Amino acid sequence: MVTPIVYYICERLKYFIKKGTLKVLNIKNFHLLNSLSPEFSLLDMKYITEIRYFIEYSNSFLFDEENKTNLHIIFLLQPKGTHNFYEVSMNFYGVENFELFANGGAIQLSILQIIDISDRSWENIRFQVRDVENEDIDFYCNSIEILNVKESQIIDG
Repeated sequence: MVTPIVYYICERLKYFIKKGTLKVLNIKNFHLLNSLSPEFSLLDMKYITEIRYFIEYSNSFLFDEENKTNLHIIFLLQPKGTHNFYEVSMNFYGVENFELFANGGAIQLSILQIIDISDRSWENIRFQVRDVENEDIDFYCNSIEILNVKESQIIDG
């Protein structure tokens, strides 16, 4: 198995480091995560508690290539050095090749990666989102939006 590349989020910027070069990680409302912790990392995303798969219809046809498949996911985030959890509500637009393995209860994440793959020139695909170690979730999408971040009443124990 290939050793995973870990991406570090720079303080208050939408950048990640990949092989020594900076690339823009264009996620709408990313500042909501940076406001929680200046040292925010995707490694702080610990669990998935809700997933909703939905379709935006361009017309009234059920099967039309213009329809867009989307995901709404609520992650539980635990910033480094805290015991508090935050619910991070995110939408992923233009989802392709969605894979999910769940055994019941919250989905525990090991290493969540959001990888900018726009340099591959795949039509309408800009990101790969996956859990590297557990491989419980993996998909491609066109764009990502953080809808809101709020403190959670959930505790890990």
